[in-house]
Amino acid sequence: MNILIVAATQEELKPLFEKYNISLVDNFSTITISTHSITIQITGVGMVATTFQLTKLLSKNSKFDLAINVGITGSFFNELNIGEVVYVTDEIFGDMGAEDGDAFLSLFELGFTKQDEFPFMNEKLVSEYIFENELRDVSGITVNTSHGNDISIEKVKKKFSASVESMEGAAFAYCCAQYEIPWIEIRGISNYIERRDKSKWNIPLAINNLNDWLIKFINEQ
Repeated sequence: MNILIVAATQEELKPLFEKYNISLVDNFSTITISTHSITIQITGVGMVATTFQLTKLLSKNSKFDLAINVGITGSFFNELNIGEVVYVTDEIFGDMGAEDGDAFLSLFELGFTKQDEFPFMNEKLVSEYIFENELRDVSGITVNTSHGNDISIEKVKKKFSASVESMEGAAFAYCCAQYEIPWIEIRGISNYIERRDKSKWNIPLAINNLNDWLIKFINEQ
């Protein structure tokens, strides 16, 4: 397979880099693992950086059998465990729209985009790649500002049926859909989404478990 792996930071792929002695040139590398050609793109944090780097890459080479977005994520619900690896089956842009008093109106509610207008399906970007996995399926939202305020957190939980939050997922999914590349998003839960308290986070555990899953997945394809 010709696989594209996309992460916001090199740190999120550190165990993979160490296992296969991977080095980057301009945040990019192509290696062979098992029988697969693996392209790695580090985009930088956020939707703008992700969209720019992926558009630059995919405009030159879009011949990938699968694109995988990996990284850490926050969970809105305690039912998901810190360190757990989850499959984000669908994404939505969680703060792209307009405020109307205390309410938030999405692009769909504003009438700028239809809920099933390509590449959206019922307002979401949905992964249609089928593969066997043991991971819990969750929905995600992508935001420019990570939530850390009790009031805004409750609003988001009521507004969207999302379990996790990232700053890149929907941008990644949007680019892949535009270039007709099958995609999946796999995330390791590093923290719960609440008033910011990094003493409760476990980023190393999330990264290690995430990379264990990724290495196993690549070698089993």
